[in-house]
Amino acid sequence: MRRLAVGFDFDHTLGVDHALERTTLIELLQQIAASRGRAFDERRAAEIADAQIAQYRSGACTLAQAFDAAFEAMLEGPASAEAFVAFKRLTIERTPQHVEALPGAAELLRALDRVGIPHAILTNGWNPLQQCKADLVGFAAPVLVSDDLGVRKPSVQAFDALRECLEAPPENIWYIGDDPYNDVLGALGAGMRAIWFDWEGKKYPTNVPAPTAIVTQLEDVLRVIM
Repeated sequence: MRRLAVGFDFDHTLGVDHALERTTLIELLQQIAASRGRAFDERRAAEIADAQIAQYRSGACTLAQAFDAAFEAMLEGPASAEAFVAFKRLTIERTPQHVEALPGAAELLRALDRVGIPHAILTNGWNPLQQCKADLVGFAAPVLVSDDLGVRKPSVQAFDALRECLEAPPENIWYIGDDPYNDVLGALGAGMRAIWFDWEGKKYPTNVPAPTAIVTQLEDVLRVIM
């Protein structure tokens, strides 16, 4: 029997964090502005936070660089190391109030355990945040995070790390994610099978190869891969 294995994205695949980093960054900037007696434009702060988080998630800068740029733009001065540490600490502390498992996630993970299919998460982001998110939805298998690996999806190197973790040939690995570029394109480029999790009803881009399969609910995954 062929050895199947499953890889997962996390955000908008197994769970959602309801803009955790964005919310924490804006609130921390507001607190620091108040401590300095400065006026605070929340709308501008939101625009800056969105722009810098997008830069980080695209791989254009590190998390620290994104934080520094947001701080500089809002408070007109360099961020201290203590402020960045506070941002990461507050983000982790607020994770339990923000993270929510998507419907069917727990049932799918139990089913994979029951039939003995190894699985792991490969996600872009930083630790301990991504590990904390995985813990909160009951994910007990390995969690590979881009900032730890030094490579990001959709790079082949990131998916190679997943393959090594799962100890299965790439053609026997099904990777499940909601992002056509990072998840589908990345998995296919690494020789894996890709499931596009289209639970939000988005339009699939025409410049990305078609996924191996499409599901709109997680409970359909086991039927597809078996």
